[in-house]
Amino acid sequence: MSKLEDFKSIEPLKSNRFIIKFNDEVKIPEYLFRSFKIYNEGNDLIFKTKIFQTVHYSFNPSDIFNITDVTIQYLDPIGEVVNGLKFKPKGSNMEYKNDYGDDGLSIVKFQFIIDTITPIYKNIES
Repeated sequence: MSKLEDFKSIEPLKSNRFIIKFNDEVKIPEYLFRSFKIYNEGNDLIFKTKIFQTVHYSFNPSDIFNITDVTIQYLDPIGEVVNGLKFKPKGSNMEYKNDYGDDGLSIVKFQFIIDTITPIYKNIES
């Protein structure tokens, strides 16, 4: 029989608490990342993300070739990093388009094939 002191509370991660960073050569402000998705296609792991472009920041398309590291940090309810993932891409694609017929936001879409991926663990309690 288990005792109350043996009970470990858990805090599930929320899907809207994350920070994404590329390596230092490509400085995209963290708050511009809108969403991300990781999934597999056959034997490849795929990472997709989107950013907003703003009047103060526009992505330079040639920077797609300078992205060598991607870090995703998951946050707890008070904004502290609790864990995450770090990976190196082995292939990448980028797309953005604008159109006078569309009054929507200017979004840049990224897609990477993941080469190696490593979990990041912080605040682990025994």
